[in-house]
Order: sequence, then structure tokens, then C-alpha cells
Amino acid sequence: MNRVFKYKTPAWGAKLICSAYSLVSGGFLVAYMTYESWAGNSPWVLKYAFLVLGLVFLLVLLKPTNWKEWVYFTADDYGIHFPSSPSPSDEPRFLDVSWANVGNIKREKLYGGVYGISIELKLSQSEVDTHFSNVASTNKILGFNQMRGEYFVIAYANNAFQKLPAVIKQLIDIKRANI
Repeated sequence: MNRVFKYKTPAWGAKLICSAYSLVSGGFLVAYMTYESWAGNSPWVLKYAFLVLGLVFLLVLLKPTNWKEWVYFTADDYGIHFPSSPSPSDEPRFLDVSWANVGNIKREKLYGGVYGISIELKLSQSEVDTHFSNVASTNKILGFNQMRGEYFVIAYANNAFQKLPAVIKQLIDIKRANI
């Protein structure tokens, strides 16, 4: 039996997040448009900061892929699969990591004191460079240790739509059943 698990932000969650972005964007743009009526002697730079922030949130909101389900990885009886695509128009490609090449899966404190899930993966340097180059750079900047012995560590903050203990238990159960 091939069980499929997805660590994701569901479509309804993505829409909820985008709706919140629309409220924030609208608030900044209204603050920009009504600045003279309430600002008094505040610096004029603040007015344009509201405009820039409103436009940034609006641009994020208008990107169509932000309204869809976001899948961070999937797992099944064969291993863990990480989607990657060089551009949104391309078919998604996957890095498939068999369970034999997966180390510890655990909940741990990530950078900034936020809890998340970390997964140890035995990968070649070319696989890390191809599929996780942005993650490796971010890890270095934020001080998260990306190597543990021969394993590259990938970490995801809690996405608020799936409970970490349940996610970790399910992944460990699938791994245990297939090693």
C-alpha cells in the first residue's frame, strides 16, 4: 500500500493568507491617500513608506501561484519527494530521496526561536546545489546548522495548518514501515 502524505499549506489556507495581505495592502494604501488629513507634522517619508508597503503587499497578493496550494514536500512508501521547478511555467521536477537516505525527523527550535520540523537527508553536493541552494544560503545567514555528519538538514517552520507532532509521527511511521 502506497500512503501519500503532503506537508502543505492547503488552498483554503493560501486564500486566507492572501485575503489578509489584501487587508494589509488596503490599509497601507488608505493611509497613504489620507496622510495629510491625519499626519500633522509627521515626516513626508512616512507617507511614501505607506505607499511602498501597500504596493509590496499588493504585488504578493496579485501573484496567481500564491492563491494555490503550496506543497513543501510529499512522502510515500518510497521516500520523501521535494518539488522544485526552475520557473512557474515548467512542469514541476522532484528530488526523490529514498527512506534509506533519510536520517532523523524531529521537531526542533529553528532560527528565531520558532519550532519546526527538521529532516536529515543524505545527499550529494550537486543535489544540494541543484535543489536546495536557496535553503543552504538561508541556513548560513540565519545560523541554522545545515550539516550533521553526512546528512544535509532541511528544516520547515510550522505551517500552522498541520500539527507538528502529527506530521512527525506520520513521517516516522511511513519511514519505519519501509526500511
